[in-house]
Amino acid sequence: MELGKVQARGQITLPRAIRKAADIKPGDLIAMKVTGPGRVELHVVSRMSFAEVFERYRIEGPIDEAADREAWQAIAARDVIGE
Repeated sequence: MELGKVQARGQITLPRAIRKAADIKPGDLIAMKVTGPGRVELHVVSRMSFAEVFERYRIEGPIDEAADREAWQAIAARDVIGE
């Protein structure tokens, strides 16, 4: 078991052994789900090309990437966690 420490701003550094075993790389998007008191499940959201994202998540109407990014990430996180 590896330990990490929560910093004042809520940041956690994942130990190298955990990152390596889970194939987590800098810039990866992580989906988090509370599974009980004191328990959090983490899932790496797979990286997709724009074409893969567009095929998987159909977009109707004009795209405003800056405004829509948070919503797209939330949808991707729900897909990974299975909610």
